[in-house]
Amino acid sequence: MQPRSRRGVALLAALWLVVAIVAVALQFSLEARERRSIGILTSERGMQRGLALGALSLVQARLDQAMRAGPSTANNPGIAQLRSGDPWFDVDGTFSGPVMVDSASVDVVAHDLGEYLNINQATEQDLRAFFSFLLDDFEKATQLSEAILDWRDADSIPRPNGAERDDYIRAEKLALPTNLPFRDVSDLQDVMGMTPEIYAKVSPYLTTRGNGRVNLNTAPLPVLRALPGMTDATLNTIVQMRSQGRRISSVPSVFMQQQGGRGGRGGGPTGLQTALTGRATATTDMVELTITARVGPQASPTKLTAVIARGGEGGAARVTSLLW
Repeated sequence: MQPRSRRGVALLAALWLVVAIVAVALQFSLEARERRSIGILTSERGMQRGLALGALSLVQARLDQAMRAGPSTANNPGIAQLRSGDPWFDVDGTFSGPVMVDSASVDVVAHDLGEYLNINQATEQDLRAFFSFLLDDFEKATQLSEAILDWRDADSIPRPNGAERDDYIRAEKLALPTNLPFRDVSDLQDVMGMTPEIYAKVSPYLTTRGNGRVNLNTAPLPVLRALPGMTDATLNTIVQMRSQGRRISSVPSVFMQQQGGRGGRGGGPTGLQTALTGRATATTDMVELTITARVGPQASPTKLTAVIARGGEGGAARVTSLLW
C-alpha cells in the first residue's frame, strides 16, 4: 500500500474515532441534562411541599388563635358581634390570601364547609329537594338523586329511576358506578343523567368533604333547602334574620323567631326542629384550605387540600385530612 493511501486510511479512522467520541460525549451530556432536570424538579417539588405544609401550620395556628382570643374587629362592630358567637365567621375572607413562608408567598383559599351540601352524606330526600330547587324539575331531580345513590351504595340493584352498572354498560358509558363514596365533586359528571349544563349549575354548592353539617348563617339557599325539615316558612325566617344582620345562634332560635318569640309553646314544630338540628349548625365547624405553592415561574405548582375542624373541649383547631 502506498504511503499516501495509508495516510488516507489513518485519517479516516481518526475521523471516525472523533465522531464516536463526540457521539458518546453528547449522549453523556443529554443524560446529565435529563438527570439534572429530574433533580431540579424533585428539589422544587420537595420545596413546594414544605412551603405548603408551612402555610398549613400558619393558618392552623391563626384559626386556633381566633378560637382562643375571640373577635378583634374593632373597625367593624357588626362583624365583631357576629364573631363573638363564631370566631371563624367569614373564614373565606379572613383566612384567604397569600401567606409568607420563609420569604416565599403561598396562596391560601379558605372555605367554610358548612356552606356546601356533602353528596356523600346527603340522603335521597336531601338531593331531591336540592335539585328540585335549582332545576325546577321534580322528575329530573328524582332521577339524579336516585342515580347518585345508586352510584355510591354498595349494591348493584338500581332504584326505580336510578342506574347501576348494567345501565351504564348499555348506555356505552366510559365510567361505571364505583359503589363507593364520591372522591371528588367532579365525579358527578359521570353519573347517569348528569349533563354539563346541570353540573355547571349545581357543582358550586357541593362538596365531598366535611361532616355534612350545614351552617345556617352562611349556607346559600339551595343548600339550606336540602336540609331535612326545611320548609318555605323556615327558610324565609332564616333569610330574614340574615338580611337583618342578625346571627342565628341555634336551630331553636329560628323556630322561636318564626313563632314570634313564643319559645315553641303550644306544641311547636319539635319534629322539624329535631330533624334540622341533626344536620345543621350555627357556627363554622370545619374549614377547607386549598394551598398552592410555587417556587418559580416555570415550576409546576403543588396543591394541598386540607380540612381543619374544631377539636373537642376547648375548640382547638385540628387537621382531619390532607390531600395532595
